[in-house]
Amino acid sequence: MKRGHTVRFPQVVVGKEGSNVDDRSKTIGSLDASLAELEPVDVVLCGTFREDLEGLTHAFNELRDLGCRILAPGTAESFLESDEFLDADEEQIETSERLQRRHLETIQHARFMWLHCPRGYVGPTTALEIGFARASGLPVFSVTPPQDIVLQKFVRLVTSPRAVILKILHHELEPPSPALQTIQYYYRRAEAERGYEIESAQECLLLMVEELSELARALRKREKVVRHKTSIHDQEAIELADIFIYLVRMANILHLDLSKAVQNREILNIKQTIRV
Repeated sequence: MKRGHTVRFPQVVVGKEGSNVDDRSKTIGSLDASLAELEPVDVVLCGTFREDLEGLTHAFNELRDLGCRILAPGTAESFLESDEFLDADEEQIETSERLQRRHLETIQHARFMWLHCPRGYVGPTTALEIGFARASGLPVFSVTPPQDIVLQKFVRLVTSPRAVILKILHHELEPPSPALQTIQYYYRRAEAERGYEIESAQECLLLMVEELSELARALRKREKVVRHKTSIHDQEAIELADIFIYLVRMANILHLDLSKAVQNREILNIKQTIRV
């Protein structure tokens, strides 16, 4: 998908937002001039153009006017363009699979996803994108709930895109939960298969510290702090991977949800930053 516009937060009057699911009423006379210096918020717009292209275009323009950097699509008409691409000569354009993969990768770079689902309609491609955003910890917002009961649980209702921007400006949008549960489950099974499940937290900590020292040694080689005769390619990556594995192991030993722990810690970091 094309990368879109970059617009700073405009100095506009913001009125009172009505109450809704996951939204709070706010009255703000005007956005402070300092907001114009903030980095734009990256957002991905998803939905169907066949059902309501006019409404989708309106959502695109509203996000853009709020100062969002719309990573995908580059323009509202890009939905039409991408559909035309799928019918063109394969030698001249990207395949639909490659386009979809690039779009999913773009979703991971966004701060949130805005869902345009007129009358609650969500097509299969958009449903995939919602599920991918959910798995990536990316919040999905919309003014209309999807018809599908399962998808409703993945979408937060707000009164407008402006309500989401206000949440971000007031630090009310919680950080994503890192997608670590799957790898924790994997290593829990691997530990049992390899006979490591009997290790204590103390043993795991000592092994982790050992890996940290090896990482330090690898960095010394790269920075040429001392001379070494041989060097292993990607040594730093290998040592970091070992440290990460032991970190996951420690979480399993202590029966902790590492993804939730990281999310909760970041929430505390945000609150401490606001107080400062």
